[in-house]
Amino acid sequence: MRDASDEGQAPGTGAEAPRPPLPSAYRWWLASDSSAAAAVGLREFTLPLLALLVTGSAAQAGLVGTVQAVLTQVCLIPGGLLIDRFDRRRLIMLHGVVQAVTLLALAALAWSGQLTLGFLVVGAALVGMAGGCLGEASDALLRSIVPVERYPQAITLNEGRDAALRSASAPVGGLLMGIVSGASLALAGVLNALSVALIQPLRTRRTAATDARGAWSLFVEAARWLRPRRRAHLLAVLVGAVNFSVSGVMTTTQFTVFARTGQALDAGLITTAAGVSVVVGALVAGLVVSRVRTGVLIPVTFAWLALGMTGVALFPSGPPLVVLLMLTFLGVPAVNAGLAGFFFGATPEAMQGRVQAIVGTVTVGFGALAPVIVGVALQAFGTSAAYAIALGPVAVALIVSCLARPITEIPRPDLWADLEL
Repeated sequence: MRDASDEGQAPGTGAEAPRPPLPSAYRWWLASDSSAAAAVGLREFTLPLLALLVTGSAAQAGLVGTVQAVLTQVCLIPGGLLIDRFDRRRLIMLHGVVQAVTLLALAALAWSGQLTLGFLVVGAALVGMAGGCLGEASDALLRSIVPVERYPQAITLNEGRDAALRSASAPVGGLLMGIVSGASLALAGVLNALSVALIQPLRTRRTAATDARGAWSLFVEAARWLRPRRRAHLLAVLVGAVNFSVSGVMTTTQFTVFARTGQALDAGLITTAAGVSVVVGALVAGLVVSRVRTGVLIPVTFAWLALGMTGVALFPSGPPLVVLLMLTFLGVPAVNAGLAGFFFGATPEAMQGRVQAIVGTVTVGFGALAPVIVGVALQAFGTSAAYAIALGPVAVALIVSCLARPITEIPRPDLWADLEL
């Protein structure tokens, strides 16, 4: 049981004690991760649209995004083993170097007029593999810097930051694409290089495992720890289904807008509108997570997402689209903070990388399939079919989250420790 001090109150007073500031190491981590997040926003916005511009095919453009995302998922488990065995700060640095070199090379090809679908697929494969093997090291390092009781707060701050950066990245990327081909990829490469420089001063306790066992033994250990935790399995599948829907709806909307207007900036404003929604949601996410049971927050957020994305499918252009996107993702920061805090608070630190990789293979893996699936549907059957395919999984996830007791019984953060993952 927790005593009064564990509940964030001063013993005997009933008053909430002031929270200490997040550790100084967090500021170095935040600066580096923010630079990397801005690079991700530029890259994820630019690569599919460059592919659409080069090929004129929505299916082939979707293939570029899917290659990157699928290879990221394939490499997550090997990456989890690396994260738990080697220094996480050095892995973050290696990740930034690989991303920077790859994106700067693609930018040079675009400037010279030699960029082809083949080069884009190779580039997507490289950044995808690097993201899978090394990209999760940053979040794993955060868990070593921030105490578990402060983790939801840190996640909420990161959600707002990511959304703000992506909101800015999309129109900036669209503007740069309209000026010089490849300029947005060059900027992304420079930001990745900056993230490497910013993480170097960070010093924290050693986070890598000193276990001399082989990779397979370490993976089996994490899998065995996770296997009896049925609640974790269900949460992973539900989040994966919702991620598929979000990715599918956003991909369909961006491709449709770009095909109709021919302006990358217009497509970028779609991402900006969604990002504004997340930024606003992040402002109140901490308060929501602390006061609303996570088991209520999950189905309510799924319902809001399903309603908003259905509206996007019905009104895929003009002011109604912008308003809907600015409303749809308001609940995402809160539910992400709740889920991440619940998961990682229950996961032994030595297994963070491996467990995160196994769970991420499902949660993000479903979303990885969305671009190519909706791209093919969009090209073969039209916009309505693409939206229908994208919206199916979130409807199923909503129904299950409302009916499944392992979801609805998850309490507020102060009682998470009393409920097994």
